[in-house]
Amino acid sequence: MPEFRIETLDDPRLDIYRSLRKTNQNRYQDLFIAEGVTVVERLFCSDFEVQSVLVTDQKMPAFRQKLSDDLTVYSLSRELATMLVGFTFHMGVLAAGYRRPAPPLISALPRSGASLVLIADQVVDQQNVGLLIRIASGFGADALLLTKGSADPFSRRAIRVSMGNGLFLPIIQLPMKGADALQELAGLGYSCCATVLSADAAELSSFQFPERTALIFGNETHGICDSMIAGCDQQLMISMLNGTDSLNVAIAAGIFGYAYRSMFPVESPA
Repeated sequence: MPEFRIETLDDPRLDIYRSLRKTNQNRYQDLFIAEGVTVVERLFCSDFEVQSVLVTDQKMPAFRQKLSDDLTVYSLSRELATMLVGFTFHMGVLAAGYRRPAPPLISALPRSGASLVLIADQVVDQQNVGLLIRIASGFGADALLLTKGSADPFSRRAIRVSMGNGLFLPIIQLPMKGADALQELAGLGYSCCATVLSADAAELSSFQFPERTALIFGNETHGICDSMIAGCDQQLMISMLNGTDSLNVAIAAGIFGYAYRSMFPVESPA
């Protein structure tokens, strides 16, 4: 493998890794950053092309055997890496991967049978998006859709929080209005369910999910936009006690995902 020793922060080859805490400029450079041993290893196992890997001296002895001959690797001291990325860098490994276009919705989803799709409508917090990715993967969703205005699912933080699960899950950032996606899903046989705070909504505990279901979760403050609610077949709620009005969007998604999967179980891979 080509390995290059880095002795100065001025090296332009490091620009992709520079000041990661302050910016998400990689979103507009067709690149993303994987952070930490587990997430970087998952990047290696995915279909995404790796641009380069950055490894500190402390991590290199244990990590070298995981590096294939075709990877470009930069090695440097942990102190220099901390100055480069803009935070105390104790994980020791970063990798840059190339983004790729999301598949069309029709090709990402099964044509028949039980299927779960999660939709995030303008979910703006990177951590929440990362958790939604992890939840979608954990409960066997066939895709996660994000409407325009949602946080970047390939930001460093979202990838870290998702533990790299988004590298194996179709994630579709919708260029269209969310309501248009609901129409396309309906044409593919999905029943679209809005998760809302409304006394008129059906209680989750007594709801029988359709075999093909799309669950919509809204913005952390404003919820789901009116046009998307209007395009749904059903509105669902989780009853709260003690004056609690709502749950964090990711926690709610986990509850809804579990409720769906309990009705349509799949065998876990051995």
